[in-house]
Amino acid sequence: MRIFTAITAVLVVTCSGQVDVPTPCCFPKIWEGMMATIQTNGAMGYTTSMMKASYDSSVKKFALQEVITKKFRVVVDYNKMTQYVITSDGKCTTSKVPTDMLACIPDNATFVDTVIYGGPGGLNLDKWGVKVPDPPVDAYVTVTRDGCVFVSEAIVGTVNGAPYFQAIEFSNITYAIKDPSVFDVPSPPCPSNPENDANMVTGNTASFFMGL
Repeated sequence: MRIFTAITAVLVVTCSGQVDVPTPCCFPKIWEGMMATIQTNGAMGYTTSMMKASYDSSVKKFALQEVITKKFRVVVDYNKMTQYVITSDGKCTTSKVPTDMLACIPDNATFVDTVIYGGPGGLNLDKWGVKVPDPPVDAYVTVTRDGCVFVSEAIVGTVNGAPYFQAIEFSNITYAIKDPSVFDVPSPPCPSNPENDANMVTGNTASFFMGL
């Protein structure tokens, strides 16, 4: 089971003239929106999915709900460094997450460029990149200059000895969690699945810049 989704093609025009290098920004503390991804899946294949993402750094929790088949949802509790995968039939497993939740563009990120989304009169965006040593991938995120809101993310490199690519697009973001129960997990605690430790849902990173 993998979390991926098709990405809409967009026209991005590079800003001309002197590049204004911004200070690394911090993301909105609370937001909710759609997360569409596409990711390589074995030899010459790919998988896609559409997820509803709920992010609340004030309580250090993140949730994903698969919106097309509604077969599963994911809750990540960074207070416990634990990921819960809960299926529609009520089954649940837990695993450890490898890194803490990121609230800001990390200090070791490299500024890549400022671009205009959609051409003249469009939205000003900043692109940032980070080299990840394990697995050896390059992660890039694009955020709005005003507000540091996620727009897209791309990860390129090698995972388990094979070429790897993932793209994520964020849309319809609001600054509130409509239903806080998205962070609820079953009780008593779900059984552990050690094989998934240090992996997000599917054995691969879902979003480096969200600490997943």
